[in-house]
Amino acid sequence: MLAVVEIGGYAAGYCGRLFAQTGNFVTRIDMGQTLPAWTSKEAMDVFLHSDKSMLETQDRNEVNRLVNSADIVVLETSTADEIEQVGFDGWSCPVKVVISPFGRTGPYKNWQATSSTLLAMGGFTNLMGDPDRAPLTLPGHFVEFQSGGFAYAASLACALADETNSIDIGMLEVVMALSQFTTVMWHCASIVRSRHGNDFWSVVPTNLFRCRDGWVYINIVPGFWDPFVAFLELPELVLDERFVTNTRRMQNRQELHEITAGVLAKLTRNEVQQRAVDCRIPLGAVLSFEEVLDDVHLAARNMWISRSTPSGHAVNVPRLPWLCHDKFPTDQLAHS
Repeated sequence: MLAVVEIGGYAAGYCGRLFAQTGNFVTRIDMGQTLPAWTSKEAMDVFLHSDKSMLETQDRNEVNRLVNSADIVVLETSTADEIEQVGFDGWSCPVKVVISPFGRTGPYKNWQATSSTLLAMGGFTNLMGDPDRAPLTLPGHFVEFQSGGFAYAASLACALADETNSIDIGMLEVVMALSQFTTVMWHCASIVRSRHGNDFWSVVPTNLFRCRDGWVYINIVPGFWDPFVAFLELPELVLDERFVTNTRRMQNRQELHEITAGVLAKLTRNEVQQRAVDCRIPLGAVLSFEEVLDDVHLAARNMWISRSTPSGHAVNVPRLPWLCHDKFPTDQLAHS
């Protein structure tokens, strides 16, 4: 078991959550920061901090004592200067991680940023939305949680290797590390991706389609074309010159979208899903949040765990998204 100290916002909080859910002892030091959340503070506290020891203090001596006795410390700040102000470089903890919007060096190191502004700077926002309308952004704390995931992996690797290290994570680099369209497509294919609404554009058909009682998303890469024709129950499309290759389907996307929409509009969502299962094509129904919570597959995989809110209500939160030897890490620890 590792002793982990976390200080900071949602990125540090998510990193600490991963350590706590894998059976480590995590202490969260609250130094009086108030952060805006996409949800209520109570909801974020239950999601991120249910399995941690919590300490509210601004006493630097107490903070230094806890940090220097830990195996790993995770610090999140809003600027590079704040890293120096809290005394990060003087801490003797063997594995130290700092997460900030732009990292400790570079011309942006003391710029202010949020998840949404970082997505814009990384090119993600420019790709989301309809082509003739304003770009869209992702809701929630996507960038912070991805940064926390990287911090967990890097710091745990150092601890397991018994390696003393100081790790500097810039959230803008996290955004770019997850990028494919603004980097890989350009360098490998000289293609600059642009906004096309729900249409993935480069493989057709990949789009949202309405059925009788809802919506479904279909993603047909070239290898799924023949099964997709069977799914539509239109075998004549196999020989249709307009659709024989993905290039031809891109050139005739409007006609193919209209054919697909005409078939699906007559079917219920359950009928569409059953056809997709039978024909083995990638299709996802657009579910409400209540439907996600009641999903039979997630229930069968034991995805949800119960936690209590400060007001005494029991709520379900997600477990870790991986199993080891058919068990969750905390289940293994409980039986060891």
